[in-house]
Amino acid sequence: MFTALKVLNNNVVMACDEKNVECIVVGKGIGFSKKPGDVINERIEKVYYLQEKANVMKFSELLDNIRDEVIGISEELIAYAESVKGRKLNEHIHIALPDHIAFAIERIKGGIDIKNPFNQEISALYKDDYKIALRAIDLINDRLNVRLPEDEAGFIALHLHAAFENSGVSVTMKNTRLVSELVKSIEEMIGRKIETDSIDYLRLITHLKFAVDRIERGMPISNELLLPIKRKFKKAYKIAATIAKLIGNSLGMNVPEDEIGYLAIHIQRLMNDVQKPD
Repeated sequence: MFTALKVLNNNVVMACDEKNVECIVVGKGIGFSKKPGDVINERIEKVYYLQEKANVMKFSELLDNIRDEVIGISEELIAYAESVKGRKLNEHIHIALPDHIAFAIERIKGGIDIKNPFNQEISALYKDDYKIALRAIDLINDRLNVRLPEDEAGFIALHLHAAFENSGVSVTMKNTRLVSELVKSIEEMIGRKIETDSIDYLRLITHLKFAVDRIERGMPISNELLLPIKRKFKKAYKIAATIAKLIGNSLGMNVPEDEIGYLAIHIQRLMNDVQKPD
């Protein structure tokens, strides 16, 4: 049983439990016609407790400075994202997401365009998070009578991805920017543009993302085809080695030859669709 402290919207209520511990309660219609002091004991879908003292303090500040509707929508989206992916988000998302959404709305209402130069990469690299973010944009625009552009979905997706992976948004953004720069360098070296809606593009950026993750985490992989790749795909391997230097310079780490070999296969496929060597 929970006691309502503050109704954020029809589906989200700040409450306290039987031990008088504050929490966020989410459920369809649980806030409808409720007032502070009313009991909530049905339709409850999610209950969130903020464990870290710093997050409790920051959330309290948000309640004082951000519209209840923005916090309410953010909590609905957090619950929806967790149900879709079957995973818990880092609790900092309860502060980061409403704060970001409030700032985005402020910019749009102030006549400032929201542009995301990496939206294409984000939508391809973090497909599930991006789909959730698109739902978020629709919900925000419908409920709050604003018009956030699709580019904003990329920024929301980054927040979600970072919270699912327990990493900072800045780290996720840094790696997304790096992948984008690597693709441009590859395009220059192979002499053709890679269509962003093609399977070649999706394969390449997905490989680059996981390669960067492996290198950053020091998780080497074995490539039994390395020698035939170097012998048969000389130009592709040379390009891959150049790309590896860019990765190494960005991360401050060495890129193993085995990784370079796998990247060479992708580059070779982009150049002339030749299959792996036997």
